[in-house]
Amino acid sequence: MMLTPVLSRQQTQSYCENNYLLVSGLIPDAIAERAEAAMWRWIGLHPDDPDSWQNIQSPETCEDPDVLAVYTPQFLTAAAQLGEGDMAPDVYRPPKSVRPINIFPQTGEWTSPGSHIDHAIKEHGHKTFPPAFRVATLTYLTDVEPHGGGTVVWPRSRYKIEGLARSDPDRYEYMWVLNQEYNREELGDYVELTPKRGDVLFYHVFCAHSGSKNIGRMPRFALPCKW
Repeated sequence: MMLTPVLSRQQTQSYCENNYLLVSGLIPDAIAERAEAAMWRWIGLHPDDPDSWQNIQSPETCEDPDVLAVYTPQFLTAAAQLGEGDMAPDVYRPPKSVRPINIFPQTGEWTSPGSHIDHAIKEHGHKTFPPAFRVATLTYLTDVEPHGGGTVVWPRSRYKIEGLARSDPDRYEYMWVLNQEYNREELGDYVELTPKRGDVLFYHVFCAHSGSKNIGRMPRFALPCKW
């Protein structure tokens, strides 16, 4: 059974061209607001007490239902539209837990980060082909200021990275080798994303990207998920 599309043709075309897509307001504000509040409870901190945001040691995985509620049918359908292959609904299911990527404010200057591709840890042994996942997502539970821990992406980087991998499949059998050897200087200019609460970033398996230092006033809360 095919799903009714959520994203426009223009959005899917932009994803194909740039290898990432930031969808504004995909998560209804009421759901995103509850998820943010649940995240504060999960880490045991309060948004009005910055002095407590030091030496944070949160649990690795979160199973709070208010956090997982962000994976709405609309979210899953959008992921299916952008994932490789068909839009089979049984593939794009909500996760049972997530590992939040929260970036708390730090002092000092903001500097441009280096890029990477996901699933490139040597010990994990992920192969390059077939790709380790169809589509990756980051769901933002807070508004992100410039230089406030936003995700940095390199538009169209998929083509150079995947092109390198396909030029020598034996050499680049594993993602960790590809991650080490692609030429970061050839990727061009990066884009620093400043999403709002409820926005979702979708990106391709070969899209170079990075987190960034947060020198803003508030933490950046985000939830990663891949299919």
